Amino acid sequence: MNAPLPATPHALPFFFNVDPGTRFCLYYPPNPGLPARGAILYVHPFAEEMNRSRRMAAQQSRAFAAMGYAVLQMDLFGCGDSCGEFSSGRWEQWKRDLTVAAEWLAERTSGQPLHLWGVRLGGLLALDFAATRKVESIILWQPFMNGRTCINQFLRLRLAAGTDHGAPLAPRSTSALRAELVIRGRLEVAGYELDSTMVKGIDACDAVNIRPLPCDVHWFASGARAARKLAAGTARLARHWTPLGVTLHFHAIDGAPFWAINDVAECPALLAATSSVFAPAPS
Repeated sequence: MNAPLPATPHALPFFFNVDPGTRFCLYYPPNPGLPARGAILYVHPFAEEMNRSRRMAAQQSRAFAAMGYAVLQMDLFGCGDSCGEFSSGRWEQWKRDLTVAAEWLAERTSGQPLHLWGVRLGGLLALDFAATRKVESIILWQPFMNGRTCINQFLRLRLAAGTDHGAPLAPRSTSALRAELVIRGRLEVAGYELDSTMVKGIDACDAVNIRPLPCDVHWFASGARAARKLAAGTARLARHWTPLGVTLHFHAIDGAPFWAINDVAECPALLAATSSVFAPAPS
């Protein structure tokens, strides 16, 4: 007879007092029937990709918790249900939020190993954070290798909207939109208001220039063409990071880009691949 599966871990929502204001969090406590395995801090994507990734983040968080990990999701300043306007978000403020979240997890896990789990721009933010905070490993789901690429991709949504509405005088390139942002200081894109200071901070971050403290980095990429392109880039990063004591593991999988699909989408292969890496070794 098969042993009963552990009950699906429930997320505990709460608001965290963080200067300035409050942050909305979801905490997934570890399965009490298993030895505690450490803590995982989730770092969400940028803008609408954050919302599109919620289902996958919830599923993987439950899987991690069922394996004995304590998992914390925090909406960073200006994002999701946390305080602050989106345009007020700043790279350095987000790293300060992660520091507070990591310390909260450390208190509840008795200093057990901390793992970071970043999705898209959140992956780049996790890497940057790991340059000053010792972690056991970093989980990256289809991360951006630099912030400028993320912002350019986001600006293309504005270009596409201008094309759809047949606006002949609308900017025709991301460079033109960037110039407009510099002049005006703000720019609306797909319902989100970009701020020039926010963008400057994101643009400045490039994985090539990040020096993480020694840890394992598990980089998951979906889509055959994207995976092949990223494999070459991660090989360059591996040469850069290996002398620092960082071991880079690249995992290519097949699956839908859930972060880019308007309807709720899942990528079971990504969930399975991630869980297999972090599952406890068979006794």
